[in-house]
Amino acid sequence: MRFLSLLGFAQASGNLVSGYNGCLAALRRGGVHLVVLATDGSDGTKQTFLKAARRVPVIQVGTREQLGGAIGKSARAVLCIMEAGMAEAIMEAANTWITEAESTNGRVEETADHS
Repeated sequence: MRFLSLLGFAQASGNLVSGYNGCLAALRRGGVHLVVLATDGSDGTKQTFLKAARRVPVIQVGTREQLGGAIGKSARAVLCIMEAGMAEAIMEAANTWITEAESTNGRVEETADHS
């Protein structure tokens, strides 16, 4: 699955921040190009990051186990991608993955508050 492989590559190249506190801090500092939320994350976590992301695209795809496993860590409900090209590739791969296996993995939902 290209989507999960790209997450692993982003982690290995230092372009990924994972976990609730790390991602909130990264969003406050700026430079985040994509927020990835697990579809099985808590509603509170999803709402927190949808609000915190402001003008940063947010996608909901994969489970916490899948996201954590892709980056060689325990389950993660949220990931932040710090490099623009990598973020674009991950969004494209996520959409392809979901299109190919929508019934198993949920849907990619890109949301951003552009106010």
